[in-house]
Amino acid sequence: MSSFGEHLRQQREMRGVSLDEIVATTKIGRRLLLALEEEQFDLLPGGIFNKSYVRAYAKCVGIDEDQAVAEYLEAAQEPPPDNKVIAHQHSFHSDRVLERTQFPIVPVLILLVVAIGAVGGWKAYQEHQRDREQQMAAIKSNETSTMASIAPSQTSGAPLAGSAAPSSSAQSAQPAASSQIMPSSKPVSAVEGSARQSIASPQDATPTEGEFEITIRPKDRAWVSVKSDGKYVVRGIIKPPDVKTIRATSEVIFFTGNAGEVEVAFNGKSVPLEGGANQQQTVVFNSKGAQPQATGQ
Repeated sequence: MSSFGEHLRQQREMRGVSLDEIVATTKIGRRLLLALEEEQFDLLPGGIFNKSYVRAYAKCVGIDEDQAVAEYLEAAQEPPPDNKVIAHQHSFHSDRVLERTQFPIVPVLILLVVAIGAVGGWKAYQEHQRDREQQMAAIKSNETSTMASIAPSQTSGAPLAGSAAPSSSAQSAQPAASSQIMPSSKPVSAVEGSARQSIASPQDATPTEGEFEITIRPKDRAWVSVKSDGKYVVRGIIKPPDVKTIRATSEVIFFTGNAGEVEVAFNGKSVPLEGGANQQQTVVFNSKGAQPQATGQ
């Protein structure tokens, strides 16, 4: 009976397989294959590597792999593997694989809870923004309607102010004419009295052109719109400690959606607002002060 290495070489040569072909197929170095055929086992790495080389050689040549490994163990005088050790190694390897492949339930649950919370918070934020936009749109529409109602009243009030001037002049003219007939002491007092009366009644006096100042000081968040001499200078939400100072020469139209939380002053003098908290209020100012006929809620 031939030896182990000679048997491998005979089977290879009988099937016409060269060592180079085995090297190309198994990626095992030619020196190691020659060591198997020449039974120079001390040149091999030993252990499981030697048996794997024998199996790969036998597979390429076409002989029984288990038979070849058994012949190698007999020739190399290596004891056969212990089945208990193999079983223990296999179970240990399976446990390690199971540990690596175990699904991470706890981290996934944490990420899921965080994602749900983020989605819920985003939806709540969007609903809050939507409600706020609707509230602002309602305030702006009310402001527009209030401004539209103020414009006709101002237009109709102009002739009245113009017609008041002749009456005051006529009244002042009458005492002047009577002064030619009456004694000198009485006409002077009559003229002074009529002049004082015309100055004391702002409805009969024509407003003079001059710069005036409106100061707006919020006590809490409030929507405010201010139109100065035909141009919007303030339009939006103001809150403490903001203070808005507007200077004009002709007219200022002030509107707020929260009259109870806004303080207004004309040339440093406080102007009380009739509306309360969350109530709308509109006040029109000219160089004489607040105009009652243009006030709206």
